[in-house]
Amino acid sequence: MSEQEMSWRQAVLQVLDEADGPLHYRDIAAEILNSGLKKSAGKTPSDTVAGIISRLISDEGRLDIVKSQPGYFYMRAEADTSATPEQEEPDDELDATDVPRNLAVAAYGLHWERDKVDWSARRLYGWDDANFNPVGNYDDFAIDFANQQGVYLLHSWDAVVYVGRTTAEHNGLFQRLQAHHSAPAWSAKWERFSWFGIRRVNSETGELYDGPDNASKQVVSSLMESVLIETLRPAFNRRQGDYMGTLYRQLIDPGIAERETRAMWQRIVKLMP
Repeated sequence: MSEQEMSWRQAVLQVLDEADGPLHYRDIAAEILNSGLKKSAGKTPSDTVAGIISRLISDEGRLDIVKSQPGYFYMRAEADTSATPEQEEPDDELDATDVPRNLAVAAYGLHWERDKVDWSARRLYGWDDANFNPVGNYDDFAIDFANQQGVYLLHSWDAVVYVGRTTAEHNGLFQRLQAHHSAPAWSAKWERFSWFGIRRVNSETGELYDGPDNASKQVVSSLMESVLIETLRPAFNRRQGDYMGTLYRQLIDPGIAERETRAMWQRIVKLMP
């Protein structure tokens, strides 16, 4: 590799070219970072890779990049590039590389813990599952979903006890959850929450932004199916909804983490002779 860092586009093409078989776009992002092709990962590298693959196929018309199943791609041998997309097996399922500006669920979190949120601070921190196990400064990997819009669920053990929605900037996800947290009637009725967001995450800055106002029937039906499958976990559904966007793991709020660390050291000191 030259001294100058590769572009994401170059890195994606190199990983696909060197792969032995189909790779999921998240695995492509992981390989790019593990092999050192890119050092500046941004907040959501998997979303960056998904967007690049989408542009390579739809905008550049690359016939050598083939989707074998939702989310998985491989580089077709040079001798086979005369084949047209219509010759591929049809696939009506969506993934993050399909119509990236018209998504059903752009981001979601499952069973986040109420006790890991500092309810005196207006923030809900999560991290992209494709970013491995983050260490270091929160600012390097944390994404704040306080202003996320969409659907949320409150859980008590395995049961869903409440379903709500938030659709306005001034009444975002954190504010709605905080209202349930603070209300005396709700204080002992839930321990975890899940959310399904329609706002997208900027892959470079980690900031949330709005998508298009219009949504096709396919997108709306995918949204409803995805939320129901993830919530109900039907026995005969072998996969998620057609498109679930990026799964974000919960980060314990830095204020709570600092207090827990301080308490741990105090206990250690007390045990010392």
